[in-house]
Amino acid sequence: MAIKFKNIIDTPCGLRFIFSKLNLSSTLSRTLVLESEIITSDKEIETAYDELKQIDRIFSKGGDLYHLKHKIKLKLSHLKDIRRTLKKLNEGFVLDDIELYEIKHLAIISEDIKELEGELIPDFVKLPDLKSVISILDPEDKKIGSFYIYDKYSEELKIARDHLKCTGVPTPEIMNLISSIEDEVRKNICIELKKSAKVLNDSLSGLSKTDILIAKSEQISELKLSIPSLSQSETKYRALFNPEVSEILRLNKREFQPVDICFKAGRPLLITGSNMGGKSVTLKTLALSQYLFQFCFGIPAKEASVPIVDNISYCSGDEQDYKKGLSTFAAELKRIDTTLKLSRSGIKVLALIDEPAGTTNPKEGTALAAGLIRILEKTTRFSVVTTHYNLDNVTCQKLKVTGLVNGKMDYSLSELDGGVVPYEALKIAESLHIRSEERRVGKECRSRW
Repeated sequence: MAIKFKNIIDTPCGLRFIFSKLNLSSTLSRTLVLESEIITSDKEIETAYDELKQIDRIFSKGGDLYHLKHKIKLKLSHLKDIRRTLKKLNEGFVLDDIELYEIKHLAIISEDIKELEGELIPDFVKLPDLKSVISILDPEDKKIGSFYIYDKYSEELKIARDHLKCTGVPTPEIMNLISSIEDEVRKNICIELKKSAKVLNDSLSGLSKTDILIAKSEQISELKLSIPSLSQSETKYRALFNPEVSEILRLNKREFQPVDICFKAGRPLLITGSNMGGKSVTLKTLALSQYLFQFCFGIPAKEASVPIVDNISYCSGDEQDYKKGLSTFAAELKRIDTTLKLSRSGIKVLALIDEPAGTTNPKEGTALAAGLIRILEKTTRFSVVTTHYNLDNVTCQKLKVTGLVNGKMDYSLSELDGGVVPYEALKIAESLHIRSEERRVGKECRSRW
């Protein structure tokens, strides 16, 4: 079953933040983004990003439609989700006055935006001609958004209503006659409108797509994202950053330090370093970026080259499944087992595992983490594991967090020499002004291991 955006939005990697920063004009567009399915086709990814580039070029500052973007977005804000109404129309139901108003309202918005855009809009969001729909629903050419069964629809209806006005007596006979004629008018209107059911759906789709693409384009500029390229066997980011963490730091007058990272298919990447080294944030950002790529958003990096996978498995060791009565360690093993089963089923998995076996003793934890790396090398398409253990007996790609330099944490990643993780926990404690007595106890504990 395809992964929908709404099903993974609360994955602890920052997707909810990205969605909250997507300035969509209509509730329909919001619903469509949440209902959208992850893309696993090269062609679809390339097409989607090509469309985003075109919209970005047209509506960004200096683009042909930049000066009209506010007006277009204002009109898009009135767009409603009338998919159910259009489905009823296509199936031959007679619509009520509210539903007919919804169709008229859609047609007016579409024609207004079409006039603003002119011939500058690309074909993939070009709107169909709905003048005939407006003509059906506005026979008196009043050019107002509301809908009413006008006298012009039926001479018989006009006569009956005039009679009612003259007498001022709403007898059951005259009221039933008027109601019967109005029902017949609605039926005839719907018969005529059904001929335009497809173009109405096309218009609704084109308008919502325009709204979503403009919002994604604006987000690229506002969050300083980039449009990635499609890769086949290598994931590569230059100046990768986490937008949510970056904003939190900025509010505290601090800056996020971006990282460069690259890993290849079939070769696990091990990121080592002490706690507080940014390993978990990097892993979360990798999960976030892969999801954003396969839902065709901008990517939080200066440059990105990303391959398509069928499933993103993010395993964080600090989660605990209380409802199932599992400890942190047991819940972690269950999640890792699920990841490995997915990989063995033949689908392409990006496995992101944070501090495996980090809650058990160091000797067993080191052995378990090393064993996991060897299994991942044989099973997963792409995998990244973080740890603060020394795994010098595995042959995977290894990067380390640079660590403390002159009392300041450097979060950049570099090749790990010799497989030994630097002991920096006590240095970090000192930088946080932890008392000397606690640091002395820490040194004694380290010497025992």
